[in-house]
Amino acid sequence: MKPSLNLLLLGYGNVAQALLPLLDSRDAWIEQELGIQPLISGIGSRRSGFFIHPTGLSATDLIASSNPLQVLQQTGQACADALAFIHAGQAAGATMLLELTTLNPESGEPALTYIRSALEAGMDVVSANKGPIAHAGAALHELARSKGVGLRYESAVMDGLPLLNLAEFTLPAVGIRGFRGLLNTTSSIVLRQMEQGQTLEEAIQLAQQIGVAEANPWYDLDGWDATMKTTILTNTLLKAALTPSMVQRTGIRDLAQAEIIAAAQAGTPIRMVSSAHIINGSPTAIVSPERLQSNDPLYAARDSGMVLLETEAMGRITLIEHDTNVVQTAYGVLSDLISIQRAKSK
Repeated sequence: MKPSLNLLLLGYGNVAQALLPLLDSRDAWIEQELGIQPLISGIGSRRSGFFIHPTGLSATDLIASSNPLQVLQQTGQACADALAFIHAGQAAGATMLLELTTLNPESGEPALTYIRSALEAGMDVVSANKGPIAHAGAALHELARSKGVGLRYESAVMDGLPLLNLAEFTLPAVGIRGFRGLLNTTSSIVLRQMEQGQTLEEAIQLAQQIGVAEANPWYDLDGWDATMKTTILTNTLLKAALTPSMVQRTGIRDLAQAEIIAAAQAGTPIRMVSSAHIINGSPTAIVSPERLQSNDPLYAARDSGMVLLETEAMGRITLIEHDTNVVQTAYGVLSDLISIQRAKSK
């Protein structure tokens, strides 16, 4: 019997619910390639409670039920809160926390405390949460190194698009000097729908139905989501030490629909653009709505996620994500899980 990889899922929203069937569909690959069997040791959320299973259940077992969380509620041990859940899971043999809770752009809490607690307990952490990494990424990496555990967060930036992995594993010493991109899918969807005559409320509802909007969609439309991502990319790719408050942020809340429609009809649609560059040795990062000209590379991807990397050794590198949905975000979590396990096997 293959050894197990026991996982804690903290947060049970769209990403976690998409991750379970993805784990089920990739279970045979993981067992063959990594020699482990992934098991779910617990699922927890503030809305539904926190539950630990004494031996762990496969994703297959959980999705066989119409309500996987209910399976754990009926067969597992209840915990008082998220911190008790993490410690009970670690005691039950869980070695990795998948932190999938909602964004708090002001401080990254309470997710920051959850991640720190898991790392201090000697657990690997994969997070899709931008807040903790944007506010305290360097400190969390140092803690992970001191404990000899992994910390990865590909899905915090561009869903499953391998941007951080590309920079780390494929582009060593390439000399990234800046980037520009469309990092917030919700704002692009909302602007596109409003160009076609839908109201702001109708456009937000569509983004929520697709599953890409933050729990509070104004975090998307006011530029907070993009600011968190821009901070992470600036610090990771440009080796900077920004905090979110250092990013110049302007959202789209105050844009009139007439202005949005007029810009689109003129062939210069408005999109929320993130950018960062090293200027005179210092990083400058901006999030703001821009009218995209037809000769702008971002114009072709105005309804998709896209990043342009400006490098010294490779010139401009373009990454584009089509048909964004929550499964791509779940895949980013899975790819981080695989990366951590591969690093441990070396």
